[in-house]
Amino acid sequence: MIPMTVLVAAMVAACLLCIAVRRSPAVKIVTPACILVLLVLAVGACMPAIEGGVVDDGVFYMDGLSAVFMLLVAFVGLMASIYSGAYITADLEEGEITHREHSHYYPLLIVFVSVMMLTFSVRSMAVVWLGVGATTLVSTFLVGFYSREESTEAAWKYIILCSVGITIALFGLTLTYAAAVGVVDSGEALDWPVLMAHAAELDPVMMKMAMVLVIVGFGTKVGFVPMHTWLPDAHSRAPSPVSGLLSAVLLNCAMYGILRMYGVSEIVNPGFASTLMLAFGFLSLGTAAFFIVSARDMKRMLAYSSIENMGLIAIGIGIGTPAALFAAMVQLVAHSITKPILFFSAGDIIQAYGTRTMSEIRGVSKALPFTGAMMAAGTLAIVGCPPFLVFAGELGLLMGALGSGMAWAAALMAVLLAIVFAGFVRNVFPMLTGEPGKDVELGHRASRCLPVAILFAATLLLGLFMPDAVADWLRDAAGCILGVSS
Repeated sequence: MIPMTVLVAAMVAACLLCIAVRRSPAVKIVTPACILVLLVLAVGACMPAIEGGVVDDGVFYMDGLSAVFMLLVAFVGLMASIYSGAYITADLEEGEITHREHSHYYPLLIVFVSVMMLTFSVRSMAVVWLGVGATTLVSTFLVGFYSREESTEAAWKYIILCSVGITIALFGLTLTYAAAVGVVDSGEALDWPVLMAHAAELDPVMMKMAMVLVIVGFGTKVGFVPMHTWLPDAHSRAPSPVSGLLSAVLLNCAMYGILRMYGVSEIVNPGFASTLMLAFGFLSLGTAAFFIVSARDMKRMLAYSSIENMGLIAIGIGIGTPAALFAAMVQLVAHSITKPILFFSAGDIIQAYGTRTMSEIRGVSKALPFTGAMMAAGTLAIVGCPPFLVFAGELGLLMGALGSGMAWAAALMAVLLAIVFAGFVRNVFPMLTGEPGKDVELGHRASRCLPVAILFAATLLLGLFMPDAVADWLRDAAGCILGVSS
């Protein structure tokens, strides 16, 4: 086991190193190398949690749930940093960004990844809240990275709406603290393990109000409808490597805060938080499905797909049975490793064609064979076609709904997922077929292809042959939501 202090020290050192070499061409190699080191150290730090134990060391606390979220951030962050080497260099060569902006990108990227990883390693919900807020501040600069009016507007919209949401979540945590003081020591009143141990003694009325505020507050950052309006703008205007990170792992940070408080609420007021999660889940899934069908901008369509997947995860949490919670964890992992395939492929297409409007893009499979193949595979994966991992997650959610006697939920999910499938097929596959209509060139192929190929292999192989150890880990993570071991 690697002590958490070593991992934190490595994060600080990695950030300082990237800042020191930010003006050197070597920064696009140094940044992935640093994140790879953080990934290796994170695996070592999380190993007791992966094996079903707990890391409890002062301010640091990690169980199976924490380990899933942390390692997803490190893995997807590594893929995004590799892909950035080609993508950001192309932007620099085409005059989309200046050398000064280029020197800011990689330090911001590694700080962003480090802050997200730290958010999942602490025991206090107050520190989790600080982590979610810090991710908002850092990612705002990445959302508004391009010096364009639309990007600046998206960044302002993002930080204002998410800051309001995080403030609402703070009120919820304040009510939780008030309910816990007198039951536990004030210094531990927001420590998640302590809250779980004494949840039955907390005031039910105050905890109902707290949970509403927590779900609405953190749900704003998750992208739950109707608090989602920042998300399509932010994800579509950010650089494509950043869009992949925002969708795949940033939304998970706020979802993590909800999951921790959900377990406490279900002990105090059984079924209350579940009902709220079901309501937000179906509202998000339904709204996203219809926006996906009518989308014209490629990255906005992918952004609405993120809202759809967060809705599916919320539905699994709302169903609340062990089978549904396990399926929700599978869906969360599947979305995190599948969605970057689409955002990275979209980045290739946008840079090659010079437009994000899907009706103006044709012949991708001929002009960019690898990108076209990965866009097609990623589309089939994200809409839940077998044998990809999203299929396993969605099938598990449907079976979980049926197993809990919620046939109506299974039927409604099936209908809305069919609409999502139709929307993606309608929008994506015409882009891949036909003739390009113009000369299309795209350089720096190696660093573009490698991360997409790794992500594709991950979602395919986990869908086909999920190892028993990984399945047990995800079951343990699902059990941790309710404070029980699998």
